[in-house]
Amino acid sequence: MALSADVVPARIGSHETSLAQLIEHPDVAGDHTLYLRCEAKVMLGGAVREAGCYDDGEVPDAFFEAVERAALRATFVPAEVDGERVNALVLFTVLFRSQDGQRVTAVIPNHGTNAKAFGVNYIAPQRYGSNRFNPRADIGLLWVEAQMDETGKARDLKLVDTAWTTRETRRYARRYINGNDFIPGFVNGEPAAMRFIKPIFGYRNGFMRMRDDSKCRSSTIDCREVSSSSGENRYVFDD
Repeated sequence: MALSADVVPARIGSHETSLAQLIEHPDVAGDHTLYLRCEAKVMLGGAVREAGCYDDGEVPDAFFEAVERAALRATFVPAEVDGERVNALVLFTVLFRSQDGQRVTAVIPNHGTNAKAFGVNYIAPQRYGSNRFNPRADIGLLWVEAQMDETGKARDLKLVDTAWTTRETRRYARRYINGNDFIPGFVNGEPAAMRFIKPIFGYRNGFMRMRDDSKCRSSTIDCREVSSSSGENRYVFDD
C-alpha cells in the first residue's frame, strides 16, 4: 500500500545534543539492568517537551531524574510530512545496565513491542500534529493496542482496561487512535506494518512517574499492570 504522504519519523540521532549523548548513568551501586519506557513531544525545531517515563518495577528515582534532566537539553531530528516539519509524539526506551563495574546507557526508538520481529532498532509509530481531543474530566488509565499499517492507519483496535479505566478513558482512547494522524513505524529506513501499544492515562491518574502526592505514589494503588498473555509486567521488553 502506498503512503498518502511523504513522511519521515522523528529520530534520536547521534549529534551532540542527542538524548543518547546527554543521559548520564546515575551513581547507583551494584549490577542492574533497567528499562524505562518513555515518551516525549518532539517539536518542529527538535526540542523535547513533556518527556515522561514509566517502569516495570521499583526503579530508583535517580534513573527517572537522569532522563528528565537530559530531556531538558536534548534535541531530536524532527519529523517531516510532505517536506514540512511537524510536532510528533515519540516513544522510546532508555536502557541502564551496570555489570562488573561497566556501565552502559542506550536510547532505543521504541518500547520493544515488535522486537522479536524487527530487532531493537525499529522506530515505533508516532502521532503527529496536535492531539485533537479535549477530555471532559480527569481521565483514568488503560492500554490501546492496534495494528498500524505502513501508511499509518490503525486497524483492529483493542482497549485493555485496568483498575482505573473510566468511560472517559475509553472515549479518549478511541479518539486518540481514530482522530489523529500517525507516521507509521519504520524498519531499516522504510515504513512497515507493526503492532502499536500505548498507555492512555490522565494527568493525575496514570503510571508515569509523578510527584509524591499523585495517585500512583499512594499506598492503596499499585500502578504496575500485568499482561494477560505473558503474565509479566505489561511493559517488560518484548511483551
